Amino acid sequence: MAADAGCGDGMKINDTGVVRREYGSLDRLRRRRIDVTGWLRFGDDDEWSVLLRAIAEVRPSRVLDAGAGDGTLASMVAAPEVLCIDQSEAAVEAARARGLDARVADLHDLPFADGEFDVVMCNHVLYHAADRRRALVELARVVRRGGRFVGIYSASDHHAELWDAVGDPWHDQPDFDCEGGGEELAAHFARVERRLVGGASLWETREHLQTFLDAYEELVGPLVAPDGPYPFVTQRRKCVLVADKA
Repeated sequence: MAADAGCGDGMKINDTGVVRREYGSLDRLRRRRIDVTGWLRFGDDDEWSVLLRAIAEVRPSRVLDAGAGDGTLASMVAAPEVLCIDQSEAAVEAARARGLDARVADLHDLPFADGEFDVVMCNHVLYHAADRRRALVELARVVRRGGRFVGIYSASDHHAELWDAVGDPWHDQPDFDCEGGGEELAAHFARVERRLVGGASLWETREHLQTFLDAYEELVGPLVAPDGPYPFVTQRRKCVLVADKA
């Protein structure tokens, strides 16, 4: 796909065509994992551990991972039944290769009955939803009474040092972050909590950072790594959103 056909050309990260092209394969998604090109340092807790604890608190029997990707996080959930859905066939195939129950489904029209799950997990997905209100209605619908939504999302200043250095490609893009996302969840759930997590990301060389940035080209257009200094360090500012249903 040519660089000038991505979101940098006026398209948005919730455009159906952009999402379909971006996740037609999982290559760029994997390269956006910091540990592929750089190093991670966490604070007292990392976001995966906080997420998994939030799930375990419910002692769920049935968990849905909505937008599961390759199933990395779903494979860590301790529950008798974990079901993965994604609109990407490549993602579903990767999750199945892990031995997970995975199927293609649309977040806007979930093929499940009301209250079918104890916990719905949805990480770094909702800013891609073409109709986010509809997606949230659906996610809340399939959570049982007393059940829970959980999801890892970025704070508005996550990796601010990096995005400031490359020209902030996200300023005009749809967002679902720790601040606004919590408010949107509150319209569908009785109680919403933000569990903040931090740390830092580090790239040793400009080449390593450029490889990371190139993985965003389809979403926001070409990005150029700053000249330095290196190692380049940026602060991680994220949260786990926890929303309980009455």
